[in-house]
Amino acid sequence: MKILLVHAHSDPYITAGRYKKFLRIMPPISLAYVAAAAEKAGHEVKLFDDALLGGDKALLEKTIKEFKPDLAGLSVVTPSANGCYQVAESIRHIAPEIKIVMGNIHADIFHSRILKQGLCDIVVRGEGELTFPDLLNALSSGQDLASVQGISFLMNGELIDTPDRPFISNLDKLPFPAWHLFPIEKYRIFQFAEITTPASLIQGSRGCPYGCSYCCLKIMGRVRRVRTPQNICDEIEIHHDRYGYRQISFTDPIFPLTKQEGLEFAHEMIKRGLNKKVVWITETRVDLVDLELLEALAASGCRRIMYGFEAGDEQGLEAVKKGADLDQARKAVALTRKAGIQIVGFFMLGVPGETVASAKRTIEFAKELDLDFAKFTAFVPFPGTPIYNDLLASNNIEDTEQWERYSNYPTPDIRPIYIPKDVTHNQLIALQRKAFADFYIRPKMIWKHFVELRSLKISDAISGLGVLFSK
Repeated sequence: MKILLVHAHSDPYITAGRYKKFLRIMPPISLAYVAAAAEKAGHEVKLFDDALLGGDKALLEKTIKEFKPDLAGLSVVTPSANGCYQVAESIRHIAPEIKIVMGNIHADIFHSRILKQGLCDIVVRGEGELTFPDLLNALSSGQDLASVQGISFLMNGELIDTPDRPFISNLDKLPFPAWHLFPIEKYRIFQFAEITTPASLIQGSRGCPYGCSYCCLKIMGRVRRVRTPQNICDEIEIHHDRYGYRQISFTDPIFPLTKQEGLEFAHEMIKRGLNKKVVWITETRVDLVDLELLEALAASGCRRIMYGFEAGDEQGLEAVKKGADLDQARKAVALTRKAGIQIVGFFMLGVPGETVASAKRTIEFAKELDLDFAKFTAFVPFPGTPIYNDLLASNNIEDTEQWERYSNYPTPDIRPIYIPKDVTHNQLIALQRKAFADFYIRPKMIWKHFVELRSLKISDAISGLGVLFSK
């Protein structure tokens, strides 16, 4: 079969609000994994990156008419759902005979609605690397779709959910992402994560044993599955030798999870000399690091660690079930700094129970920690998370399909899906602007980013000031 995978365009104002100038098109790693699995199964795959093209319907139509795909696939997450739906509608208009398949978290959660609205023909639930090739083989051979695990579709107007497919236990058996199909030279990772260029993404594990209430584990699960250090380093070598990447960024919510896992990976990187070829960054928890581990990671090429601090008071941490405290955060920062690794902090404003005073405590805590970068997002209870279910059940959020309201960067004309009762819409917007301004517009931070890290250009600074202080 001929497969067209589409990386859908979404309005950057909707996804990033006034901060859209800093939005970058990241490598779509989920599609790259699915593309590799489909190619391995013998199908012809082509990518159409509508996100890079800014929603070029004419070029989409030209591509479809020239390639003549049998099937189009889209990866759907909530903030970009509207963009995916618009692309699906365009495909329907251009070539109604093409089967449309959707996957990823949003499509999984809302598969019944999506199918009944006619937005696609089939939804792949859960991980797609085994399910998608099985589906393609069933379609090409005329096999009964009910025999394919982990999909949903309509038959005579009735919803059919086939049995869930078990999680993939051995990630080493998956083919590496098919980056040869992608315009990799056009992608950039977020500025706070970028140390050098070009930079790419890699996934070292799936699943998370922690129970943070704002995180959806529907696709990846609570049981963590990790690739071997050898398999990860094999892929890193390909990234460097074949594609010329000089930075690797882990997409895992936690990597490494254990000290042993981290030490073994660091050893493999050093043994192969990869620590002299690439630098890498990752995200982990403040309660999972010690100095020995951090020094080993630094020696293996780790230059920056991202920590989800989330809030600056214990009440905020409890509201999102973080399972870590402020003292652990302070200790992790001190140890990371001692190991010579730069630090990125993630914070959320507007968590349940938030007040203007508690939000300001979070901003002050971010400044106290002496971080290199800080990212302040408005809290969003994304569908599929425990906190979404709780807030929906208590009538604190609406069951609405206005997906643009699920944005971490609220705007005056788009009301967020959730606002704490003691904070107004306008206050939340103002607090986010205050957080960025208070953190970055300090002599110490200006010196750090212009002189020490050299992460800013004059043009970047001017753009940033314009974003923060324009009406």
